[in-house]
Amino acid sequence: MSDLSLQPSDLERTADNLALKEKAAAAKSAVADLASETKRYASHRVQEAKEKAADLMATAKQKANTYKEETVDYVQRNPYKALAIAAGIGFVAGLILKRR
Repeated sequence: MSDLSLQPSDLERTADNLALKEKAAAAKSAVADLASETKRYASHRVQEAKEKAADLMATAKQKANTYKEETVDYVQRNPYKALAIAAGIGFVAGLILKRR
């Protein structure tokens, strides 16, 4: 036989190679689909986290503003008492820092 003729084992290898290439292409496509889905899921979760953080930040700002307003109101209604409290806190803080 000549070198150009195909043997049955050559045909089997060619068929096996084609099947393997098809399986590799299918696996590559499946991996690409999985990566795309994972990216979408991660983006969705990040967006949810950003929204939750923004909500928490807005709540914290609102509470801080409320506390500030209450403190200012208290100081305006009780200036001497507020001054005494501030002096007491300063005195205690000075004692604590002096010990170090």
